[in-house]
Amino acid sequence: MEAMWSFWQLLLAVPFLMLGLYCCYIKVVHVKYDYIPGAPRASFFFGHLPIFWRTLENKELMHDLFLKWAEKYGPVIRFNAFHRVSLLILSPEGVKEYLMSPQYSKDPRIYGRLYSIFGVRFLGNGLATDLDYNHWHKQRRIMDPAFSRNYLIGLMEIFNDQAEDLMKVLNEKADGEIEVDMMNLLRRLTLDIIAKVAFGLELNTLHSDQTPFPHAFTMVMKGLSKERNPFFQYLPRNRKEIQEVRESLRLLRHTGKECISQRRKAIQNEEPVPLDILTQILKSAGRQLFTGRSLITMHLSL
Repeated sequence: MEAMWSFWQLLLAVPFLMLGLYCCYIKVVHVKYDYIPGAPRASFFFGHLPIFWRTLENKELMHDLFLKWAEKYGPVIRFNAFHRVSLLILSPEGVKEYLMSPQYSKDPRIYGRLYSIFGVRFLGNGLATDLDYNHWHKQRRIMDPAFSRNYLIGLMEIFNDQAEDLMKVLNEKADGEIEVDMMNLLRRLTLDIIAKVAFGLELNTLHSDQTPFPHAFTMVMKGLSKERNPFFQYLPRNRKEIQEVRESLRLLRHTGKECISQRRKAIQNEEPVPLDILTQILKSAGRQLFTGRSLITMHLSL
């Protein structure tokens, strides 16, 4: 009986010992990284997570909180959550350093979520998510000509025309009574500009509510947010929303596939093609081995 009691005491002591060691490890992490500026932690274990949860619960914008902290603590801010430390980099020089240098590898747990959403490929191993620096660098070299200063200056007329379209839409609604969702209009403006300068597509989403693309992008972003909950896709009540996210992803990837296929065919037939970003990418990619799936992923990443 005494041996049994000793066994149970030992069994109960192990979890407390593990908890104590974990607390010590968290403390070591705090001491190691607390020289980096950041808001005071709301909890020893949860770090800054309770602050984020409160912000979401109050339906406030997380980016307003980040801006407030940046104004107070500077362009490099530390976040704590359990034993993990994350940095928010707001300085252009810092962002460039982290994105361009091979010594700062992407976190697979973060970028892996962007590979696919609910089992449907999203950004895959595209420019924004590729964990292999050498493969990322090849993609970057393909993209570079399409983002040169001289090339982008040549697209300014399109930017200006789209901005004029937005002003016309705002003038039509400026009667002092209609509430205008500026975020929605700016999303549509951005989508129209990118579609035209990058792929030669006339989506005209500012003037038409019938086009499915704004809704598709909204659903993809919702899916990306909801997928952070590992149990979301297994709840029966969420099946309809999950299916809608999957269909939205398939629509975007199918559109990209059609754009690439038609443009490739036109280039091969020596037909006149618009000198947009897609043409530049296809010409650069033609000199390297890239699969159709990789090109579609580049298309969607843009």
